[in-house]
Parts: sequence; C-alpha cells; structure tokens
Amino acid sequence: MNNQIRRELEKIEIPDELHSRARLGVEKAKSEFNVPSHPTIKEKKPSPVLSSKGKKQLYKRLSIIAAALLLIASTLTFTPVIAAIQEVYDKIFSSKHIDDSGVRNAVLSGDGQILDQTYIDEEHDITVHFERLLTDDKETKLLLTYQSEKTDLKDYYIDLFEGVSSINLVVGKEKRKLKNVGWGSRFYDSKENKVVSALSFESLKDYEGKDIRLEIDQLTTYKDNRRDSVETTWPLEFTIKPAAVSERRTVELNKTFTYRRETYTVRRVEFSKLETRVVVTGSDTGDPKDKSGKVYNVMSKLERQFLHSRKNSKGYGYSVDGEKSGVFIKAGGEKVEPIFSKGEVDGDNDEYIMTFAPVAVKNQKDCILEVGDAVDIPLTKSGKVIQKKVEDEKSEMEALLADSGFTLIPLSTEEEEEIKQYLKTYPKEFSNDRKPIGKLKRLNSKILDVSISERSGAVSHVMVSTPEEAKKIREDNGLSFIPVYLKQN
Repeated sequence: MNNQIRRELEKIEIPDELHSRARLGVEKAKSEFNVPSHPTIKEKKPSPVLSSKGKKQLYKRLSIIAAALLLIASTLTFTPVIAAIQEVYDKIFSSKHIDDSGVRNAVLSGDGQILDQTYIDEEHDITVHFERLLTDDKETKLLLTYQSEKTDLKDYYIDLFEGVSSINLVVGKEKRKLKNVGWGSRFYDSKENKVVSALSFESLKDYEGKDIRLEIDQLTTYKDNRRDSVETTWPLEFTIKPAAVSERRTVELNKTFTYRRETYTVRRVEFSKLETRVVVTGSDTGDPKDKSGKVYNVMSKLERQFLHSRKNSKGYGYSVDGEKSGVFIKAGGEKVEPIFSKGEVDGDNDEYIMTFAPVAVKNQKDCILEVGDAVDIPLTKSGKVIQKKVEDEKSEMEALLADSGFTLIPLSTEEEEEIKQYLKTYPKEFSNDRKPIGKLKRLNSKILDVSISERSGAVSHVMVSTPEEAKKIREDNGLSFIPVYLKQN
C-alpha cells in the first residue's frame, strides 16, 4: 500500500467502541491478509440482460465500488489491511529492542490509545511522531519516535530519570511536572537516525475524557562522558479516551519468608496490563543512618538478588542473563521475567518494589515468586511459603563470593597472625569494621583484597595494574595471601 493511500486511511478516526474489534484484527491480520478474495466481492454479479461490453463495464464499476466499500469498512473496523499496516508501524515497539516487556505485550495485544500525531521541531530538524498512550492507576506509558535528516540523534535522550528532560501536564491554565516511573525504554536505529522511546511517568487515569496537553521540555545529551541539554519543547494535545485506560488488580498477602538471614514480608502483588508488581518490606529494606544521622541508600540482600540476573546488551537495554540466579515469577508453568528498566521505582517508607512482565488473567491465581533456590512464595492468599534453604553466615559468604568468581578458604594460624599485625600497623587505611573471614584460593592475581558488605551482601575488591605489583604490595605489608573481609555495619 503506497504512502498516499496510507495517509488517507490514517485520517479516519477509529471509534472507541470498535477498539476490541481492532484488537481482534491485529491478532488475525497475518492469517486473514493472505485470503485471495473477499466473499462480498464474489457475490457481485452483472445483470444477465446487458450486452457483453455492458457486462464488463458494470462488473468493473461494481468491483471498484465493492473494493472501495471494503477498504472503508476495513478502515473503520481495523481488520486485515489496517492491522497489517499497524503491525509494521508498531514492529519496533514489540521487538526486544524495547526492554520493557509490558510495552511489548501491550502493543502486540493492540492495547492503548492510538495517538498518531506528528510535531516538527524545525529549529533542530527533528520530526516527532507520538504513537500510543497507555495508563493505569500507577503509571502512564507514552510511545513516540523522533527522527532527523540533519541532526545526529545518537546521543539525544528524553531522560526523565537522571537527565534534564521533563514531561509536563497542562490542563486549562495549570501546568505541573509529572514524576517519572523508572527509566523508560529507548532504542536508537543508526541506519534511519531514528530514536524509539517509551516514556514512563505517573498515572493520567484521573483525566479520562478530558482534553490535556503534554509538553516534553529539553532533550538530554550524553557525549564524551558529559551531560548537556537541548532547549526545546515538544507539545502533544489530545483527549484521553477509554481505550488508553486499564485497571490494576491488587491482592493483599502479608507472607513472610527468610533469605540470607534477613526476614522479608510480601505485602501485596499488583496485576496490570503493563506490569506485575511485588511489594516487599524487610529487615534490611530501610535506609540505614550513620552516627551523625546521615541516611544512606543501601541495597537490601533481596534487591541484590533481584538485580543479580540483569545484563546490559548494546541495542537491547536490560535483559536476563540465563546463567545467573535471580528473582522470578512462575505463572501457569512459565517464567515471568523482571522489567529491569523499572528497577528504581520507589515504594512507601521501607517498601521495596520488584517489577515483572504482565501475567495473563488466567494465570494470576497460579503465581509463585521464586527467590534464587532458597524460597518459593505463592502470590495468592492461599498456599504456603516453601523455605527450601536457610543459610548460615559461612554458607552465605561462600555463595556470595562464588557468584563473583571467588573461592573462600580458611586462614592458617600463621596467616591469622599476619592479618592481625597488618590491621594493627595500618588502622587508618583499613579500619576495624573489617573482619577477616578467610583468603582467596588464587594467589597470582591483580587483587589486593576482597570485601563483603554485611548489610547488603555486595562483593567488592581492590585491584592494581599487574599481579607482580599486587604481590609486591602484599609482601611490603607483610601478607603472603589475599585476605577476604566481612565489612560490618
């Protein structure tokens, strides 16, 4: 279908009441689009009383009319032709280049309100196309693309999380900045010099049926390890239709379990078309304070485990490393993976929020939260917590080090004396909040020492340029081994 026909088709607005039929059209597009002819065309027959030439002309006219009516009907009901167009149009948003499975699922299912608005940023030669909007009780997703023939967009971001960019809501004469929800998702297509972006910000559900204006203010640029900005405003005006709004189902649980000697409680689970949220509180989910009262943002052991399976791939954002353990949901016998781009969503007070891909309604009563190989928690009101493993301090330390590729072995009596003398000689460099718990198995290494945080289970190490340099420093300090410390609270 050429661009002119497509433009004409896109001018026709799809009524809200046909939204469900549109979704069916998307699902059936591939199979139906290959049908060679349409029954309504086959039923058109020329009158038997006309001449042969008249028959041909009448049949031709009727065929054109039938084809036109079919085209209009298919446009209004979003059946095969439009479904095929929309499938191509949304292809990138349903691909794994977008690291938010909630967005991918919504696009594949035909959910959300189609916006189809274009804004031309003439000053920067950027064409912005607003694609789709989805919202529920907790968040809004705005899907858009921006492209340029002159400006290199590789380093141009709409960064609502750490950048200077913002998205503002304008209703009447009131304007306010909307809070971000996670990082959002972005993909840069270098061949087309095009950015595909799924912004994530606070809910607009309360504005259903109202005329609103959204303004994206300032682009954030990252180049040569420097952050800068591009001064611009991209506006979008529309009415939020029922198609954009979905519901969120919440189940209160209050189920308690133990993981790595910490106690956690799953307060509730929230199901929506955009995500599955598991809200947890625990003995180490609150932010600790030092002696002066300063608050530190420290990961809990559960958060460490949740992020353990995360990997970052160029062009594909965050995904799951299948070789590492993590935290997953099993629903209907299938693994539901985390949405890591929402890893920084804040909860209330000491709550920690884990976000996963959406779970189909039919499987929501058959969900289990799997925390490593230690515990399974049914995400239903019925069902008991299965505590498969309870780790002591020694086994926990060994497991944490093994995850980082280290093997812990005990110190000999002579080595214990060496480390005591070392800590006594260098009290300022290594304060007494470090407790020696063993040594590394390997000695020929650039590493000087390894530490494990008692608070979070994070493993860190000090490294120099070469193994020879490391060996010399250890010998100068009177150490014949690579020590491993437990960094205490």
